[in-house]
Amino acid sequence: MSGIAIVMMALFILIIWGGLALAIAHLMRHPDESSGELGTTPELSDEALADLERA
Repeated sequence: MSGIAIVMMALFILIIWGGLALAIAHLMRHPDESSGELGTTPELSDEALADLERA
């Protein structure tokens, strides 16, 4: 492989794995349960949803 090919390969490996690492870090700081429009609504707690399933 030429030098430019190795540099490009290393660059794109860093971009892909860096994006994955950033996505994981973001999800750890902002979990899906607390994000979005209805994230922390009391009606969406585990207990309230379990009551709805029983009804």
